[in-house]
Amino acid sequence: MKLPSEIRERFVRYGRQGGRARAAQMSSEARLATARRAATSRWLRERFGGASFAALGMPGGELVDAGLRDLAGGVVSPGSLAVSLAAPRLKREGVPIGVVQSDAENRLYALLEGAKGASGELAHARYLAHLEQMASFADACRLVRRQRPTDAR
Repeated sequence: MKLPSEIRERFVRYGRQGGRARAAQMSSEARLATARRAATSRWLRERFGGASFAALGMPGGELVDAGLRDLAGGVVSPGSLAVSLAAPRLKREGVPIGVVQSDAENRLYALLEGAKGASGELAHARYLAHLEQMASFADACRLVRRQRPTDAR
């Protein structure tokens, strides 16, 4: 249903005022995190036509979605560290990654080792599983990029 132009203009005017009021109450870090999440979401919808990598059924999509969300918010998590670790390859495949966590390899292993009292072997297996998920995700992105050569930007 198409709304009359005067109603659409009113929505635009009041929507901008509400957004500005919300932004004024947020810290600069929160505004930056919100802007990064919005930019990533826009890119994902334009490039792949979906709301999230997980919804598109891409391998490792859940981990990448969580990692990108945590990176945008400055949260240290297994997802954000795995995405940071794979950032060079993911950037080559076109995934918009801004700021990455430093020393991601050691920090990810330490985080997995400390989680749920995991032994060294279990932590290593979980670490390798995260790396495999990132590699599978990057391979899927490369295939999607090859199938849609007109979207290369």
